Amino acid sequence: MKFYPKVTIVIPVYNGSNFLAEAIESALNQTYDNLEILVINDGSDDDGKTEAIAQGFGDSICYFSKENGGVSTALNMAIEKMSGDYLSWLSHDDLYSPDKVSKQVEALQKLDQPSKYVVFSDYSLLNVDTNVDKRVYLKNINPTGFRCRLLINGDIHGCTMLIPRDAFRICGYFNPELKATQDYDMWF
Repeated sequence: MKFYPKVTIVIPVYNGSNFLAEAIESALNQTYDNLEILVINDGSDDDGKTEAIAQGFGDSICYFSKENGGVSTALNMAIEKMSGDYLSWLSHDDLYSPDKVSKQVEALQKLDQPSKYVVFSDYSLLNVDTNVDKRVYLKNINPTGFRCRLLINGDIHGCTMLIPRDAFRICGYFNPELKATQDYDMWF
């Protein structure tokens, strides 16, 4: 049987009416079709703008709202709510290329025991004010060099990752005490 995992794309958002619609569209436009999309509103206080955008997508996404607690708590809620085998974190102000998930699943299909691997990739940083697109290439990263790469370069982006759900069962959830760097804390 071919490896065909369900992937949950999680979009945590706080006062994200400026970019949320584009992020959701990029999740919906994935070429991989075994997906669910969870939008977790982390207590936005923007007069309902963020909520209205998310709810405008109807049943094509699953929408949850919670009290503000920071991105860690929004991600943790998503881990609890997700039905997928893998989590893919998409920040509300980021975009996925249409083949992001399909390419990562294809990479996993080539591995023995794919559920024991986290996949991550190169990415681009787009400055919306200057329209400058800077590519970040991750050369020669292997599992033994991962921690060193995180510590020295700090260039592995959490939104490029495809993480098996079991990794959270084994390692625990994101630390809600951390308002920033919760991703790097988790990766370590």
